[in-house]
Amino acid sequence: MKQSLMEEEEIISRCISGDVEEFGKLVEMYQPALLPMIFNILQDREAAKDVTQEAFIQAYFNLNRFDRKRSFKNWLYSIAYRRCLDRIRKEKTKRKFIKKMIKEEKLLNKDENKDKKIENSEIFNPLLNKLNEKERAVLSLKINEGYTAKEIGHVLNCRESTVRVHVFNAKRKLKRFLEEKKDV
Repeated sequence: MKQSLMEEEEIISRCISGDVEEFGKLVEMYQPALLPMIFNILQDREAAKDVTQEAFIQAYFNLNRFDRKRSFKNWLYSIAYRRCLDRIRKEKTKRKFIKKMIKEEKLLNKDENKDKKIENSEIFNPLLNKLNEKERAVLSLKINEGYTAKEIGHVLNCRESTVRVHVFNAKRKLKRFLEEKKDV
């Protein structure tokens, strides 16, 4: 159910006025696209669900600070991206992130009820694990959401040129990894 920009603004106004139920409409609008983006960064289904929920909670409690001249979707994605980085930092202090990704990859392959948008091919998923979180984020936003470099820059709070560098590096790494895989 797509809402117009005008309807979105009305929903946000009602939420700020204290109508908690209205926020559910924003969740319905953005959760289907937000969850796969988060999953592509974290590569962990349960963590992605948790971070998605955390991002919506943070957005709700800070809705009065939202600049209505900007895109709510970009603002929400920025919150989610920062929550992902926080989650990754916490994980790195407990154990190495790469080992966890390999273990989770094996568990995900056994799950038969995967959401098709979240699912990555057997070849692509291990390749994504070799990219850093910013490279995974820019690819996810570019491929899944169709975001431009400028829009991704707003979400990740960096310059458009930095986004292009991340996209270039990610593509170069993926190409190199695919060539190495082909040679084996």
